[in-house]
Amino acid sequence: MSIPIFNIGRSPKKNKIIVFANQKGGCGKTTNCVMFADQLVQKYQHRLVMLDADPQRSIVKKHEQDLERWPQLQPLYQVVPCTQLDSEMDTHVLIRAMRNEDFDFIIDTPGSLTLQGLLPLVFEADAVIVPIQLEKTSINSTTSFIEMCAMVAKENGTNKLPNFYFLPNQFNKKWGRKDEIIEQQGFLDNFARLGTVLPKIPNSAEIQRYSTLYLTDKQHEIIDKCYDMLHDCIYNTKGKAA
Repeated sequence: MSIPIFNIGRSPKKNKIIVFANQKGGCGKTTNCVMFADQLVQKYQHRLVMLDADPQRSIVKKHEQDLERWPQLQPLYQVVPCTQLDSEMDTHVLIRAMRNEDFDFIIDTPGSLTLQGLLPLVFEADAVIVPIQLEKTSINSTTSFIEMCAMVAKENGTNKLPNFYFLPNQFNKKWGRKDEIIEQQGFLDNFARLGTVLPKIPNSAEIQRYSTLYLTDKQHEIIDKCYDMLHDCIYNTKGKAA
């Protein structure tokens, strides 16, 4: 993969582009992408479109299944397959089109950096949410992703990284020896130097029952602390009147 050269941070920002990204599969990227979109619409009444840029089209398929299973429910948002990340030029065309809309976009990206248009999207996003598991394979993969972003920034004449939000996911508070728990905290401390570390989301069967059409009360109990902080950071609502 060649290092893309592009104008970082040049697109006018009228709305929010929120990207979920990580190279590591199984880290909860798609699950959290859907549930955070649900939260933005159901709890905060934001208008948005979900773009599914993963070649597996997991969210598109999930949405179709949900609509078939619960035909009486109205969709919270439109889910659209995204095939425009193959080149940097295609991505810039997509970004310009998104910035001309008056609603937000949430994008689930592929678990790979091989698409030439992916990194420009990451740099133009208002927020890049990086779900991680606190184990070495996930940490190493996430670190490689950040290093690639730093390399791209340097090649483009800046040291500014995207607005990273690290989301510790599938967390089991009963797991780990004392030394492993200390090591986990060390990982989080390192990520905190690069972006915002969000509250942990515990491992839960209820989370695996996610839907594109609703959030349950139990799911709110699990995710609200993390997602509310993420919402406040992205939309700069802290300190504003309700």
